[in-house]
Amino acid sequence: MNNNTLPDLAMYIDHARMIKKPELQKLLNISRSTLGRWIKAGHFPPPAHVINGRSMWHFQDYKNWLAENHSKAGK
Repeated sequence: MNNNTLPDLAMYIDHARMIKKPELQKLLNISRSTLGRWIKAGHFPPPAHVINGRSMWHFQDYKNWLAENHSKAGK
């Protein structure tokens, strides 16, 4: 089988990856209550899914938010 016919799956991993609240808190270096305040105030996107009471975000949403807020901080 020719490898050139297969899609590069690595490009899809970040788009499909889901992260839970504890991982998101570590990435942002914030507490659970701070994350809750940011979401309530509209400063951070709400979870994409809540399954059995566990909030989950698309990793791509986090990356987009980080890029947007990093560019605002530099202005």
